[in-house]
Amino acid sequence: MKEIYRDELTGCYNRRYMHYWIENEIKRANRFDTKFTLILLDIDDFRKINNNFGHLEGDRVLAKFAEFLRANIREVDSIVRYGGDEFIVLMPNSNAKGALELGNRIIKALNTIELRTHTIHCSVGFAVFPDDATKAEGLVSQADSLMYQAKKQGKNRIGMKHEAIRRLRIPSPVTIGRDDETNWCLTQLKDHQTIFIAGEVGIGKTRLVIETKDRLNTQVIARGNAYEALSSVAYHPFKNMFSELINKDFALVQQTVKRMAEVYQSELTKLMPAEGILRVVQTEELDKYRLFNAVSEFLLKLSEAVYPGTTILFMDDLHWVDRPSCELLDFLMRSMSPNVKIFGTYRVEEVKNSPLSDYWGIWARERLYTQITLSPLSEEQSNQLLEAIAGGLPSAASKVIYHESGGNPFFIEEILTEFHRRKKLYWDGHQWIFVKSMAGSIPSSIEETIKRKLKLMDHEVRKFLEIAAVFGQEFSADIIAIASKRNVGQIMEALDELCRLGCIKPRASDTYFFSEDIVRQIVYKNIKRGNLLQYHRMVGEAIETVFHGVISNYHEQLAHHFALARDGAKALVYSKKAALKARDNYAHSLALTFYETALKYEENIEEIFQIRLSLADIYISIGNYKKAVEQLHFCLEINPNAYRAYEKLGNVYEKIGEYRRSLKYYERGMRITQGTSAVSIFRAALAWLYTRMGQYKRAKEECEDMLRKKKQISSHTLGDAYVILGVILLRLGKFNRAEQCFKKSLKIRRSIGDKKNIAACYVDLGLNYQGKFNIRMSERFFNRALSIYQEVGYQEGILITLNNLGVMYANYDLPKAEAYCLEALSKAKLIGAKRTIVLLYNNLGMIGYSRLMNEQAQTSFKQALRLAKEIKFYEGIIFASISLSELHRDKGRTKRGRVHLETALRVAEQINVKFLNIDCLMEKMEYYLRARQYKRADRLAKKMTVQLKTESNVLYKIYNLMYRARILAASRNFSRAHNYYSRAFNYVKTLPENKISGEIYYLRGIAFKKEGRLKESLKMFLQADQIFKKIGNLRYLEKIEQEIAGAKV
Repeated sequence: MKEIYRDELTGCYNRRYMHYWIENEIKRANRFDTKFTLILLDIDDFRKINNNFGHLEGDRVLAKFAEFLRANIREVDSIVRYGGDEFIVLMPNSNAKGALELGNRIIKALNTIELRTHTIHCSVGFAVFPDDATKAEGLVSQADSLMYQAKKQGKNRIGMKHEAIRRLRIPSPVTIGRDDETNWCLTQLKDHQTIFIAGEVGIGKTRLVIETKDRLNTQVIARGNAYEALSSVAYHPFKNMFSELINKDFALVQQTVKRMAEVYQSELTKLMPAEGILRVVQTEELDKYRLFNAVSEFLLKLSEAVYPGTTILFMDDLHWVDRPSCELLDFLMRSMSPNVKIFGTYRVEEVKNSPLSDYWGIWARERLYTQITLSPLSEEQSNQLLEAIAGGLPSAASKVIYHESGGNPFFIEEILTEFHRRKKLYWDGHQWIFVKSMAGSIPSSIEETIKRKLKLMDHEVRKFLEIAAVFGQEFSADIIAIASKRNVGQIMEALDELCRLGCIKPRASDTYFFSEDIVRQIVYKNIKRGNLLQYHRMVGEAIETVFHGVISNYHEQLAHHFALARDGAKALVYSKKAALKARDNYAHSLALTFYETALKYEENIEEIFQIRLSLADIYISIGNYKKAVEQLHFCLEINPNAYRAYEKLGNVYEKIGEYRRSLKYYERGMRITQGTSAVSIFRAALAWLYTRMGQYKRAKEECEDMLRKKKQISSHTLGDAYVILGVILLRLGKFNRAEQCFKKSLKIRRSIGDKKNIAACYVDLGLNYQGKFNIRMSERFFNRALSIYQEVGYQEGILITLNNLGVMYANYDLPKAEAYCLEALSKAKLIGAKRTIVLLYNNLGMIGYSRLMNEQAQTSFKQALRLAKEIKFYEGIIFASISLSELHRDKGRTKRGRVHLETALRVAEQINVKFLNIDCLMEKMEYYLRARQYKRADRLAKKMTVQLKTESNVLYKIYNLMYRARILAASRNFSRAHNYYSRAFNYVKTLPENKISGEIYYLRGIAFKKEGRLKESLKMFLQADQIFKKIGNLRYLEKIEQEIAGAKV
């Protein structure tokens, strides 16, 4: 038999084997209609041997006792060392009679011999399948109950069923006093997908979720627990969830994962309990939202597998949740299908200092959840709970327990356990007896109850409990044995004692867990300072020993333990590894914490440089540019010639729109890297920056210089050079040459298998065809990009493409444009893509404005402006300010409109981006035209003409011609005005009917009307009316209606 099933000390089987054996024996017994029995034997007063002769002698006695048992059982029977001095004999094809015969034979034989000069006796209990129970837990419980009865009746005997002593059933086998709350949850689930249950420790939050689950009649619950001891481990509640699901039904998990896309399968491995547990294809890293989508997709597939049942995602003790798990939970609350319901529990008193507190306001505003706060039980409900646990207590005992517990179910159980342990409450064979005189010494709180148990506990047992508290909520006997340098037998004996005290509970496979995390917290808090440092070191070293094969799964815990143990060398090693792991798992907040910890211990100046550079990278990723700049300046203090620091500083200032500073750092970097391959990084960065600034000549020179030396640069940089050159040519209106550049970049991306940038090339090609007003080809390329982004799970790319489709259709089909923008906005909110959200709010505002939904449009523009200012997105501030200016101007609120225009002009001047300056010029011309200041408007139109010599955007050229025509028509120079309108119309006359052609018809109609040519005017208005009806632009339809009415008058 495999070693994993053997007890090292005695050579008997262990609990793991017992569960395996019972599971298979139940199947066999059901198939052939047979029975089997369990005999539980506990050595009487074994502790005396340990205390008087030492644990080593105790171990030798246990080994001899195991030999004795082997000599007295049948060949088909098996012996299990259940824990400490407890053994179980597994008897297939047997009944109560056979169990009694074997039990009596063992007792009789044991009374006639000595084991290593010691007189040994044992107490015996037994259970029969299926008479006494149909599950392993029930069978062991029944055998334990009879063994306990044998102990109470004098030991050295078999406990008999008809003499069974009443025992406390803790925890309560049924949920008491929560019918109203359960019904409330069931009702709320009809309208809400997420329910949070709040309350003090032990109030019954978890029991309420389980009761609701049972009432829903669903067997599928994906449960994850958050633990204080694991708060430095990214996504630990979700890792716990996957571990539980795999242990419960590995086949279901495997089947569900196989039905998912490969990119999502790869991401899920980050949350699996061990590497290699599921074989999947690894893919390139992208962003955390692909991981989030993978979890969402897994839960969706899981719910489909059990449809029409409900799948429950249950996150317990959320007050201990880590920040990355909060981000994932936030994503799931927004993205889950209706068939998946989310429950979360938390302690009111703990949540204020939790990362979760940052999300309450947002979730409440968006009505993403409903909540219930549990109250203590009433006295009647408390009595019902005591009835379920003990079968009826004296009324005096019930009153005292209720008064002292305040109706808290966990405290009720603790007080009852304490009374029973101290024999203040006992069963006399007929009823429970309560010793009233001792009632005054009841602990005043749960903490006092635990502290009293610690005080009365054996010194070694307490030590093992404290080590377990340092390790965490769940632990194994092996880890405690190795940490404390004791054998497993001693540990098992102590753990059995702790189980009897109610501090911990056993789980299958020789693992244990604290009955409540509050118990672990109190134990941990009461460890002496000197011992605490020692325990953290012991636990850290034990983890290194036990889990050396999968040590990467424990980097975070090891960093934590060795830091608290003040072992600087190991804390440094594991903090660096934990930081890298957190960064790779997109857990940026935890990566920052681990890198900061590493800085405390690192003395090597080169390593300090690398840590600070990594910190800068993370701060850039999360948009904290101020902190990123601080770290990068630290790097330059260490190494003034560190070109990577200059590259990142240039990138930061480019992101925040401070292009002059960005230019300064890129130029410094290029000077430092002259003559090296790294210079191409700065050439590409400068080329792109010049492009953004509208300095196309300089940008083009940088690209062409890179292309002349293309053999000296990487394929990735070469691909970038072609893209940048393509964008420059696109801006200059040289669409065919731009297309050639994009296709060359596409070829390079394909050769290196860079799917993300292949999709980006398709986006650029779509924009290029959009610039040529070729909607059919533009849509084709955008859809290709969208398909690839969806395949690789790149959410930002999906958003960019959907937004581009929305912008394109805004000129042809407003409902379709709105659908694209709304889809993009929904996804952008899920992943917190704030810049994209700004653009989408502005685009949706313009769509609403075009459909006469003015209040909605104004709200969207304000949301865009508020968010743009919050994140210092200068381009977004300009877009939203111009939109608000147009809306107020159109409604005659010119004073308010000008305020927004001034904001746009000020910011545009600050960042000096040409196309944004042109947008501001066009809006300023509208005010001059409205005020009939035609000379001023003409000067701006001519200024725009000059700027368009370098910014050859076709759309801007069309609008420039239209503005010149409007100014001339207002000045009653109709002949020249019509000439300009005709030139503008030549750009779009071969295209499908669109917003621009509609505007030209409308404006020519106004010009003809002013000229007195009403027939031609009406013809133009009708043409425009036909186009805008097709587009769905109600704003222009209203204007046309007003102009036609005026023309008829």
